[in-house]
Amino acid sequence: MNTTVSKELFRDQLITSAMDTDAYKLHMQQVVFEKYAAIHVKYEFRCRTDENLAAFAGEIREGIYALEGVTFTDDQLRYLSRIPFLKPAYIDFLRQFRFDPRRYVTVRVENGELVIRAEGPWLYTILFEIPVLAVVSEVRNRNRYGMVDEEVFREVLYRKVAHLQSELERRRISHFRFADFGTRRRFSYNVQRDVVAYLTRTMPDNFIGTSNYHLAREYGLTPIGTMAHEYLQAHQAFVNVSRSQKEALEVWNQVYRGRLGVALTDCITTDAFLKDFDYLFSVLFSGVRHDSGDPFVWGEKFIRHYQDFGIDPKTKTLVFSDSLDFDRALDIAEHFQGRIQTSFGIGTFLTNDLGDFTRPDGEAYRPLNIVMKMVECDGMPVAKISDEPGKSMCNDPVYLANLKARFNVE
Repeated sequence: MNTTVSKELFRDQLITSAMDTDAYKLHMQQVVFEKYAAIHVKYEFRCRTDENLAAFAGEIREGIYALEGVTFTDDQLRYLSRIPFLKPAYIDFLRQFRFDPRRYVTVRVENGELVIRAEGPWLYTILFEIPVLAVVSEVRNRNRYGMVDEEVFREVLYRKVAHLQSELERRRISHFRFADFGTRRRFSYNVQRDVVAYLTRTMPDNFIGTSNYHLAREYGLTPIGTMAHEYLQAHQAFVNVSRSQKEALEVWNQVYRGRLGVALTDCITTDAFLKDFDYLFSVLFSGVRHDSGDPFVWGEKFIRHYQDFGIDPKTKTLVFSDSLDFDRALDIAEHFQGRIQTSFGIGTFLTNDLGDFTRPDGEAYRPLNIVMKMVECDGMPVAKISDEPGKSMCNDPVYLANLKARFNVE
């Protein structure tokens, strides 16, 4: 490890709270608890950045295995029990839930590359994704950029917030709402905590919450998140694949009865989703989330979709969460202002931005682009096609071709 690591930016134990995860993991886990407790799944790690992480495999494994000692505390369970859509039976399950990384997670080097896989019951493996990614990001950062001074982050953040405040006034954008979605790719936990604390103090009318349950509890914020791609992917294994998206939405509504009503749209492209998002779903779900492709084209499609059903778009929300910075979010908000509600989930730009920082050897900093996606469910391959080819993921080309044919995806 780098001997000049900043004690202000890094902790010895990387994950110390079971709630240090994205809200949608708990929200999806409750559905799994009720409907799919016996289902077996596989996840695989991918690094989309051209960077070899193999040298950090041992330290990453150590950080992941340290999850063995992390549980939901009585105080945390009391907090979760006050969330109106989290049910007593699920809270009781969390009381006895234990991470078991040595059983379910493998970390090794294969062909000179870092390989991380999780395999086991969906109910017990679903919570690994976020801490695994956070561990990978933080281990890499403290080894390669441990010399960074905490003031670098503060100066960058202060500048960005001042710019945002100025632009909101200049552009006369009202009702601009954004949340922190930065847990999985944060520079470190301490950085994310400081960002959330600062935004809570300085922009209470615009900063509406965080996807991180631990930080939401600590700062009295709304925990934000509904479903991820894995939820829709898994249903490809449960029913005829052509009906998988409809089944996923129906089951979600069975569990949540109109709460947590933001649906993810790009598991098999937005055009395929729109064909399944019929009048009933369009009424039941309060909004939809964008995670790939052109956000302006995507938003216009949903405005037309609602209008075609005679639904006032102003009663619905478009949630944007794809690689956003403030300027991009402002452009989107300005474009749709007065036509439909918008909100923004901003990740890496908030919790892993060092501006133009360079190491002493002249190497400019860039954050990792890492994911951990479901690749198999109930013994069958599953796929994410997405509106952006670089975000697609499937290990079985024959299954992928069949899925595309079923949904008429080129």
